[in-house]
Amino acid sequence: MKTMFTTLVVAATLAAPLCASAQVSASGTFTNFSYTLVDLLPNDGIAPSLSIVKPRYPNPLSSVARADINQSGARTTRDISDDKSGALYSRPLDASLSVRQGAVTSTISGGNFQSLNFDTAASTTGSAGYERSAFASSSVLIEEFVLSPGTQISFFADASGSVATSLPRTNRLNEDASVGATMSFAGFLPDWYPDASATFNLTAPRWSSDPNLPFSQSASQRLSIMFQNTESSAVNMKLSISMFAKAASRDTAPSASPVPEPSTYGMLIGGLALVAGAARRKRAANA
Repeated sequence: MKTMFTTLVVAATLAAPLCASAQVSASGTFTNFSYTLVDLLPNDGIAPSLSIVKPRYPNPLSSVARADINQSGARTTRDISDDKSGALYSRPLDASLSVRQGAVTSTISGGNFQSLNFDTAASTTGSAGYERSAFASSSVLIEEFVLSPGTQISFFADASGSVATSLPRTNRLNEDASVGATMSFAGFLPDWYPDASATFNLTAPRWSSDPNLPFSQSASQRLSIMFQNTESSAVNMKLSISMFAKAASRDTAPSASPVPEPSTYGMLIGGLALVAGAARRKRAANA
């Protein structure tokens, strides 16, 4: 199910003209999913196995892709796109969105676990007097994995991303860019299972070695999580996978009175002329 909606609010003040600048962006991919099994009890006569069974109470939103582009200031707008599915691997999800304030890519594809692919990207353009953000997110909840007794399982995936700001940190338009990915066993407490979650994060720093220059960086990371079933019975497990990309720009200058449009000046001059003409006619009538 794919949904889109747009909201628009125009302030009662005169809007300042847009002053475009360069672009801030973030993008990332999450792919190459795989797993390995290790037999912890080789003499128990049970071969290591992992299977997926239909959950008794399936989550209606097991796969979600979302795009959100928001602008605040004299003219407030928000555009949102969602694509959701309760059937795992049933179809590709695409919530991509492109408007004047920015662009977002948010897709999930793949017909099985090994071919899963997340693709997220967000970009926006700064403008004087405005705060803008573009946000892409995607998530999949796989329920339920069934792990055989006496088995260790490790999941792997490759996360990569890039962030770029186009303006120096000394500019009045403050830019932020970040991308991240997470893979974890849902419901497992990190204190009890320290290997049950893995995260990739890349963020453009608010302060760099040279604040007078823009910033860009790319990185990649192999994520892995692990769980050992030391029990004598099979264990049901839920695997949560998610990714996001965010780009934002904010005008940090003190608020100033909006600059009137040329048509406003024209109406003001015309009104003054009418008032002056009426005054002259009144003086002539009294003479």
